[in-house]
Amino acid sequence: MTRSQLFLLLLILALGLFLRTYKIVDRMDFGHDADLYSWIVKDIVINHHPRLIGQLTSAPGIYIGPLFYYFLVPFFILTKMDPVGATIPAILLGLATIISYYLVFSKIFNEKVGLLGALLYATLPATVNLDKWIVPTITTPLWSIWYFYTIIMISRGRFQFFWLLGALTGLIWHIHIALIPILLTLPFAIFFSKKLPYLKNIALFLIFLFITSAPLIIFEFKHNFSQSFSLINNFGLHQEGGPTGFYRFQIILGMLNKNVQQLLFIPFTAAILLSGILLIKTKLIALKETMLLCIWIISPVLFFYFSSSPLSEYYFSNFNVVFLVIASLFIFTIYKSSKKGLFISLVLLFLILIKSLYSFMNQNYYAKGYPEKKAAVDYMVNDAKQKNFPCFSINYITSPGENVGFRYFLFLKNAHIAVAGRGSPVYNIVIPDEYALNEVKVKFGHIGIIPPTQIPSQNLMNDACSGQNTNLTDSMFGYVE
Repeated sequence: MTRSQLFLLLLILALGLFLRTYKIVDRMDFGHDADLYSWIVKDIVINHHPRLIGQLTSAPGIYIGPLFYYFLVPFFILTKMDPVGATIPAILLGLATIISYYLVFSKIFNEKVGLLGALLYATLPATVNLDKWIVPTITTPLWSIWYFYTIIMISRGRFQFFWLLGALTGLIWHIHIALIPILLTLPFAIFFSKKLPYLKNIALFLIFLFITSAPLIIFEFKHNFSQSFSLINNFGLHQEGGPTGFYRFQIILGMLNKNVQQLLFIPFTAAILLSGILLIKTKLIALKETMLLCIWIISPVLFFYFSSSPLSEYYFSNFNVVFLVIASLFIFTIYKSSKKGLFISLVLLFLILIKSLYSFMNQNYYAKGYPEKKAAVDYMVNDAKQKNFPCFSINYITSPGENVGFRYFLFLKNAHIAVAGRGSPVYNIVIPDEYALNEVKVKFGHIGIIPPTQIPSQNLMNDACSGQNTNLTDSMFGYVE
């Protein structure tokens, strides 16, 4: 790496850091997933519970591995168990992924393509937003870029990377099962290499596979392989009300096309793929490597077509690496074609950067996340303390699924929450506040609070508060111990 390339990489990292930290706390989402990961980290740190699983996924009977939650532990401890600590590993993962794009593209293609890939990943709104969305799947981009590197190296006969393949395969359970179908690229990569791995390579694959999947193996032995059977059954069971047949296929293609549009501002997915085929003529990418990229896309589409799992756009976020490969090579082709091409490529990158900066500076954020929910809980707890309430109840006036993200903050404030309607004072949480503007007395962003309008007698409150703290005892969807 030359000094100029090092300077450019540092500049790209600085841009990536700025975009990933800009108002990160003010715009931090805190919904059901955040409540879950905070509750699980609490279970590890405070309850001293060595966990083999994380939260339940949308696929019945299948859990996420525990690695993401253990990764959060030191940062929660650093911030005294405040979930704002989760922003630190998110930033670190984003920077690590930017560096990984540079390293991988540089090794597979050249350092200029590496810089282009790093710049695109660092600045595109779609990739930045994924890095700031703190959920267990946040490690998908980092996993995807290194899996891409491994598969390409294997297709070139470099089987010494089988250890990395084993580690990445074992990590799938810790991220999301949506990555499983991409493993279909492996037999094709071996076939394209026109070689077979040595026993040493296979042994290293199995060792690293066992290391990273050890929690899953232990859990399955302890619970009669329940997740394995659930995964198999997931193909045969029809989800009631879910799309099927050609309509399901249309939805999948629509999600794929939408992801590409959000990523690269290009209206048609097919245009990206066709430009990738044209790049073969430049000899920057081989035909077999282009075929691997196509298999990468086709295999998850088929998997989710035949699976009964609910569909979601983020299941296809691992496709980003495919389209960023093609986009980086395409811009590099323009760049090296002529002086005019150099000018066009620089203008294109400048426009992408300006659009990204403008997008983040003027992002329309609907304020009902971390700062608003934390402030709402602080208000209710302090108000109850000032009025000498031994406990209180909470009622939600909101749409289904929006009454989440408060339980962990209530735990941090040591709030005693009682069952509503049994004599405890009731605070109404209104989301959005427009649902009851005339009744809302205090607002935090778009979260409104209606304090208790009727104060029960002290004896009635004491009796209602003598029961269990429902904030600690009520079940939480997706959470098991």
